[in-house]
Amino acid sequence: MESFKESSTYKVWKKALRHVLDEGDVFEDEDGRVCKEVSNMALKIEDPETDIKKPINRLNSFDKWIYPSLDEIKNNILSKDSSIGYEYSYGNRILSYSGNGEEKDQLNDFVIPLLKKNPNSRRAVINVWNPLVDSNFFKKEIPGVVSIDFKVRKGKLNVTELIRSNDLFYGWPANIYQIYCLQSFVSDKLNVEPGFLSTVSTSAHIFEEQFEYIEEVV
Repeated sequence: MESFKESSTYKVWKKALRHVLDEGDVFEDEDGRVCKEVSNMALKIEDPETDIKKPINRLNSFDKWIYPSLDEIKNNILSKDSSIGYEYSYGNRILSYSGNGEEKDQLNDFVIPLLKKNPNSRRAVINVWNPLVDSNFFKKEIPGVVSIDFKVRKGKLNVTELIRSNDLFYGWPANIYQIYCLQSFVSDKLNVEPGFLSTVSTSAHIFEEQFEYIEEVV
């Protein structure tokens, strides 16, 4: 597994992009887009709060696209209302997970009370992938994030996100900001300090049309 650790969000992003650009395997995905990919990449940020917004700000410095606002990114994971313009929202999956005719608020009815009762628990996991909805050959828009893990260690809340398919250049900055927002929310409820953030991507990839912009970033 490729692993990169930094105190800074921006530094770990740049390191990961450089690695995929230089060492990634070239392939054509199912949509016909030429990519470079590294399998099983772990990124760890020890002090994310110092510059958690910097990758998003850097993307916004290009005139090529309009990136979602910070409020929109945050709302997509902290609100159970489906976001307009999105096929799905992580917040709806987390706060109103559906299956077998039931709904579950995985955050407020499980993770937070579990860690209040037993801060040493290894069971505080949220599932985003829903096989009842997503295990479908014909469904195109499915979550990249599979699950999110919360652990309290040494008085700090650490959060790790498992991502099955990660657009490292355009998608990861929003992913990391979202789990930062989740971490802040849960830390406040538990009255503990935020710890590290990490992502584990089974497919960390970049697209050919991004290469010139990535070169500018790294």
